[in-house]
Amino acid sequence: MVRRILNNPEPSILMNSMRSIGYSFETAAADIIDNSISAHATEIKIFTPINPNDISVVFFDNGDGMNRDELINAMKYGSKKEYNSEDLGRFGLGLKSASLSQCRKLIVASKKNEIISVLMWDLDYATKEKSWCCLELDEDEIKKLPKIDMLNDLKSGTLVIWQEFDIISKKKDGLIIPALQEEVENMEHHIALVFHRFLNKPFSPLKIYINEDKVKGLDPFLENHPKSDIFKEKYIKYNGKNIRVQQVILPHTTDLSDEDIEKLGGIDSFRKGQGFYIYRNNRLITYGTWFKLASTNLNSELYKYGRIMVDIPNSLDEEWGIDIKKQNANIPISFLQHLKKAVSDVRTKSESKNSKRARLNLEKDDNKIWNKRLNREQKEMFFINTDSNFVKNFINDFEDKDKAKIIRLLDIISSSIPYNDIYNSMCNRKIDLEQSQNALDSIIIVGINQINYFRRKFQFDDEKIFELLKTYEPFNNENILALIKEKLYESN
Repeated sequence: MVRRILNNPEPSILMNSMRSIGYSFETAAADIIDNSISAHATEIKIFTPINPNDISVVFFDNGDGMNRDELINAMKYGSKKEYNSEDLGRFGLGLKSASLSQCRKLIVASKKNEIISVLMWDLDYATKEKSWCCLELDEDEIKKLPKIDMLNDLKSGTLVIWQEFDIISKKKDGLIIPALQEEVENMEHHIALVFHRFLNKPFSPLKIYINEDKVKGLDPFLENHPKSDIFKEKYIKYNGKNIRVQQVILPHTTDLSDEDIEKLGGIDSFRKGQGFYIYRNNRLITYGTWFKLASTNLNSELYKYGRIMVDIPNSLDEEWGIDIKKQNANIPISFLQHLKKAVSDVRTKSESKNSKRARLNLEKDDNKIWNKRLNREQKEMFFINTDSNFVKNFINDFEDKDKAKIIRLLDIISSSIPYNDIYNSMCNRKIDLEQSQNALDSIIIVGINQINYFRRKFQFDDEKIFELLKTYEPFNNENILALIKEKLYESN
């Protein structure tokens, strides 16, 4: 006869191993916000420390709250809950695994029916005692908790408190507050994107604040922009459930204002944000990938304006491979064909849109600073190639708000080339085709800067760097490379 043997896991080993499943600070924070939204909160506030003597990150919400029994269950690894179709959680692990991936102490204070209950997971205690025991705080300890007064005037609500940031402190040699400040910048962008549908929905009651500053939802599709092409949504049956698919083609960069760039999340988000956006119950799971369904260079004009929204219900989590962090998804093989069609449509629509604007590129070479295309009148026009290695490396030294302005300036310069004057000068031989000394000096300075950049970031040796520089303008000239080498080693 088979015998049953109770074989409980070692608490300290399991809890510490769960810290390494891949949460970042911003994905962990998003998991806490998921719980607040599922608890019908209309106000969520996140507080980060400014006092080095009180290092806590606090998440407050005015949601349904929990009584003592509900809180004990919520603090259990693999908590029991009947999830409904609107819930953002699933595994019963998010609160614990997300929080303890960032800190060693997790305290949850929740109020319901006028009673505040408080429990704490302390990794040091669990390791020392080898016990699955949560710690319940008494009244005196509760009064000392940061932001606990925020629950006083509420009928219900919850505080999630993170303390003892051992992992984060290592990033800045023990300087936790500067390290947290960097994390908060990433967190704000992440929250603004992941929850943008909740924050931007007309008449939505939800508001999220970080240190009293209201978080504005991003808009990765610029849905209200007059030149965004938003195509009719389609519903596709999968395992008896409807999956919503909708294609969007963004406006051309020259049609974007500073405000538009800000709504997208910056110029880098515009460039790297092409691809699928997978939503689960209106919460963004993963984005900016084509799942290897696009068959050409993803930085080409054919795709870079394309976005495809895919909405799945939480009942399909297993089939779509939604992980604990709610950060990754895998498209079921049987559904791939539907999305291949959507990718093909996006390419066609994006190509059509750009051909109306400037026709097809006659010449597109990312090693060249200048490229050539046809305009509406089918005349050849030259333009500065912002995808060239030289221009990209230059632009990437600037902040997002300045990158957008530089790109627009380059577009204006491209559209203002005095073709007739150049033609006349060439015919009359009034133009000197040699580089001016000022231009050469500038090229040498930029070349040295790029060499130092490759040395610093990629640890390349000089021979490899010069081989790389040879592949693109203006460094694909032996005389210019010789001058750069001369100046480089002279300065060294």
